[in-house]
Amino acid sequence: MRITTTALVAVAGLALAGCTGTAAPSASEGEAAPAELNDIVVVSFLPLQSFTFTPEMYAYSSGIFEEYGLDVQLQPVQGTSAAIQTLLGGATPITRVSTVDVMPGMESGQPIVGVGTMAYRSNLRVISTEENPIESAADMEGKVIGLGSVGGTSEKMLNFALDDAGVDRDSVTRQAVPVTSATYELVKQGQLDGYVVSLDTSIGITEQNEDAVSSPAGLVDAPERQVWITTQSNLENPERVEEIELFLAAIKEATQEIIDDSENDFANVLATLRDSGDWDFAALTDDAIAVEALKTYTTETWIDSTGTVGLLENDEDFWTTIYDSYVAGGLLEGGADPSAWITSDLLPAN
Repeated sequence: MRITTTALVAVAGLALAGCTGTAAPSASEGEAAPAELNDIVVVSFLPLQSFTFTPEMYAYSSGIFEEYGLDVQLQPVQGTSAAIQTLLGGATPITRVSTVDVMPGMESGQPIVGVGTMAYRSNLRVISTEENPIESAADMEGKVIGLGSVGGTSEKMLNFALDDAGVDRDSVTRQAVPVTSATYELVKQGQLDGYVVSLDTSIGITEQNEDAVSSPAGLVDAPERQVWITTQSNLENPERVEEIELFLAAIKEATQEIIDDSENDFANVLATLRDSGDWDFAALTDDAIAVEALKTYTTETWIDSTGTVGLLENDEDFWTTIYDSYVAGGLLEGGADPSAWITSDLLPAN
């Protein structure tokens, strides 16, 4: 295993720093790994320290990427905007982002195309206390809610959840806070009524605090998908198209293996991630948090609960529904044809 911990990718003045690497070649039983692998850099909008990125991490550490002829470097950047700019700058052929973050750019004319769906719902949670529980969007009316960043993805999702519940957005006071377990003390002290965190963090907080309440609070029902995106110019480049097709096929196989390992409480997947030494974050070492998080991802997030589409497949009808919801919510202007911003042509066959 070669691990490059200081790799930098420069794109139009944007420097990307993070842990990248190239896993040792692997092959299926009885098959030889490809003699030459295609180098590909794939950026993530957050550090690879969350189970939300398990498909990428598992495909990397298990050797699935190599089986598909790819030498993948997983490169974290600082947020969704940086991931999109890295894609537009040509340093990566593919990344994944939320529709609430990418559709405004699509509507304004950025040459971005969705090529697959990674998450079919949000996994955000609202943390509160048993004395003052927040279990629905309606419960947030008149409350002070902490967010990792004002104006970011979590606030956009909060706004749509409030709209769905008929709650005036202005009735909710927003406060920027660290979205860590330590912030729970502010909730206990009454400085916050609750705050929005990721699924992994919410599980850790409830494990450590008996009086903590974790709830989707309507956030998971807000109109959102997390999509794999590329650029129009990449779709016109046969070599890039082949790389993207191979990458999506590898991610699909990795996701399916994770789902299939649920009957073992994900013992094989967790052993692969832990034993590889490629990843280091607290939730990975905690069996209770890891299993609960992966159960949610494999039953609610990476699959379409309606059964309408399969792994990574795009629900193009719902894509239009999302667009219409964003127009109604004031995020988009309207009048565009969102079907032009998505394609299923690069997805692996069922």
